[in-house]
Amino acid sequence: MAQNYHSFLDISVYNRDIKSVQEEIDFTPHSLGYLDYLDKNIDYAVIRFGACAEEKPPYFLYRYRFSDLLRLYRLIKSKKNAVALFHGFSFPFRFYLMRAVFGRKVQWIVQHHAGEPSENRLKRFIQRKCYALADRYFFVSRQQAESFIAAGLVSSADRVIEVMECSTAFVMKDKTASRVQLAIDEQQLTFLWVGNLDSNKDPLCMLRALAHYRQAGYVFELYMFFVNDLLLQTVVSFIDANDLGTQVHLKGKVPNAVLEDWFNAADFFISCSHSEGSGVAMAEAMACGCVPIVSDIPAFIRMTGGKTGVIFETGNPDDLFEKLMALDTSGIEQRRAETRQAFVDSLSFEAIARDTAMAIAGLSQK
Repeated sequence: MAQNYHSFLDISVYNRDIKSVQEEIDFTPHSLGYLDYLDKNIDYAVIRFGACAEEKPPYFLYRYRFSDLLRLYRLIKSKKNAVALFHGFSFPFRFYLMRAVFGRKVQWIVQHHAGEPSENRLKRFIQRKCYALADRYFFVSRQQAESFIAAGLVSSADRVIEVMECSTAFVMKDKTASRVQLAIDEQQLTFLWVGNLDSNKDPLCMLRALAHYRQAGYVFELYMFFVNDLLLQTVVSFIDANDLGTQVHLKGKVPNAVLEDWFNAADFFISCSHSEGSGVAMAEAMACGCVPIVSDIPAFIRMTGGKTGVIFETGNPDDLFEKLMALDTSGIEQRRAETRQAFVDSLSFEAIARDTAMAIAGLSQK
């Protein structure tokens, strides 16, 4: 597929002060897993910046020092027919510098990672002048690119490609076994929340809908996992005020690997986000066959394909309540299988690698 291109560079210029290549690998498994599935004709390199320099091909870690930047320059110069994936719209000067130094020797793809064009006119002008030089743009959803096209950061809608920005190695397991392990009643309707307790994730939207759902006579269990707890006291107060204490279980933070069994044990995953670049938790849920019930933001619409799971109006607990009332749980196992297949087809590491290789092949024909 990509036989005319032999070099691919995955570049993040953000300095997280990491101290080793292994630390980067351990920190970003959701982002790097696709590389193992790339077309074998593509020779890839991962370039990151941190607190030390280490070269362990295909991983290269550099500092912002002249000696390290010289090594980076030589590395990129050594690549033939190279395509580079540049992460994010937040580093316009660094992108411009790389684009200027290497010219047409490297073709550039800029990948969107949440956010919008800067509201500051000067910063937006700088973003436009720099990022309009890219050859292609990766967005999870074309709809996410509309504001970037309107602001001139994306040079043309024709250059936008839909590619998932992250994925997971989670798999679908036997639900009964997962429920036994977690001490969840096999027959109980079970919802799962995995997301911060903040205004963007909007846990109150879900809780208001579930409070009505309970008042309508429905029995369920909700398990909530979160790290950021800015709205924790508000959430606790709502649970107490609406007598949801026996249905809603605040689990807090757990190791990511633990969530695989929870996603497999639950029937439905609920997310009320107002904005997302993609949605790691949603991808993890779908990988395990946990059916998504999510807000109608562009990333989620694209991830569901408009047909997997349930979509409700963002920020509208009444609409979410109506969707809950319409749930048909009789064919949940079939829906689990369909959800898993939708993940494999569009959201998996294999799908990301396939879509990335196709973009590289397209650039090779320019």
